[in-house]
Amino acid sequence: MLLSRHSWPVAVARTAMVAIAFIIGCLSLRFTQGVARMLLYRQKKAFHAILNLTKRQFIQILTFLTVLINPPRIAVTYDENHIPEKTLFRVDSKGNLILSIVPNSVWICNHQIYTDWLFLWFVNYTGRFADSVYIVLKAALANIPILGPGMQNFKFLFLLRKWDLDKVNLTNSLLEIDADARGMGPASGVSHVTSTSKSTTLPGVLIWPKGKVPEAAKGTTALWPYQMIIFPEGTVISPHTRERLNKFAKKLGRPELKHTLLPRVRGLFLMLRSLRDTAEYVYDVTCGYTGLTAEDYGEEVFTLKAYYIKGYGPSKINYHIRAFAIKDIPLGDDDLADVDNVPPETLAAFEKWLLDIWAEKDELMKVFYEKGLFESEGTHTVEADFKLRSRHEVFQALMVPATAILLARCAWIGARKLVQVYA
Repeated sequence: MLLSRHSWPVAVARTAMVAIAFIIGCLSLRFTQGVARMLLYRQKKAFHAILNLTKRQFIQILTFLTVLINPPRIAVTYDENHIPEKTLFRVDSKGNLILSIVPNSVWICNHQIYTDWLFLWFVNYTGRFADSVYIVLKAALANIPILGPGMQNFKFLFLLRKWDLDKVNLTNSLLEIDADARGMGPASGVSHVTSTSKSTTLPGVLIWPKGKVPEAAKGTTALWPYQMIIFPEGTVISPHTRERLNKFAKKLGRPELKHTLLPRVRGLFLMLRSLRDTAEYVYDVTCGYTGLTAEDYGEEVFTLKAYYIKGYGPSKINYHIRAFAIKDIPLGDDDLADVDNVPPETLAAFEKWLLDIWAEKDELMKVFYEKGLFESEGTHTVEADFKLRSRHEVFQALMVPATAILLARCAWIGARKLVQVYA
């Protein structure tokens, strides 16, 4: 509900408190990252572990503050026949959503509002993979003070929307993540083998050792799993984007999409090919927000201002989740890093696979808008609050800098006393 006139003082006070807490939290995490870079940069395993710790603490901070402003419910609908045996959705005795998901997975989802990524990150948090999430974002977000450098330390993937540059940067980032997942990347102190040449594949791409870490070295290295989140549509749905992409769909001979946008093919194609040595599944997520109708545009209703200042957001986030094994996705057999050089029939097969999935996703959204839920015959739904497992988790982000400041103060006092003794 929108705030009444008498609620505004409360909203202003709440927003101010949340803003201050957010700034303090971000500064604390950047402080931790800075100290880690100064003291542990050459100790790759420890350095990567600290950066992952700040990644987990960031989503804990965001979850805690979102709950203070507008705590939604999370509903996950699934069909046991369309998810891996290792995947499990449940609610524990304390009302926490608990997911058992496959490590080294790619998550694809329709894009409606600018906080979509936050909620999907939370889903991975419930599966104990909060520190393993990587998100594909617009390059402009990397320039935000404090937040931008922090997200770069998270090794998030930033796109310039210039394909010739993006495919090199994206390939390098993905191959590095893939190598880390095998224990053969920079997070384990391993150096790349060589750079590619024009005669072999995409210029400027770094090649990492093949295979997994040897048994003899497992005590000195680690495997770093990942959960990759990408919105193939590339932007939120709006009247302009819908009209423009439906015109393109018509040129492809595809039916118009009414509730989703035509996905971009090459970026996801490159991603899955780059990660296919470690990725096991693609989790296909269809997201519907309670409170939106088929005629609404999510980002016009649940804007960042409406959500975090007025406290007006969706009362429930509804997910329909299924999975596809990487081995069953048409990615081709060649090993070219430059996806622009793959045989046309290979890319065409993948394009058909992805566009068919999006057509099915559009139908799912139609059902959701008609019924208010994704559940149908043969599916199951679990529902829980959007919340931290423990409220104490949010204070962990402040413990490291506070402890460091205390130790620095003690060291300074001790040094002064030593000077006084020996002066």
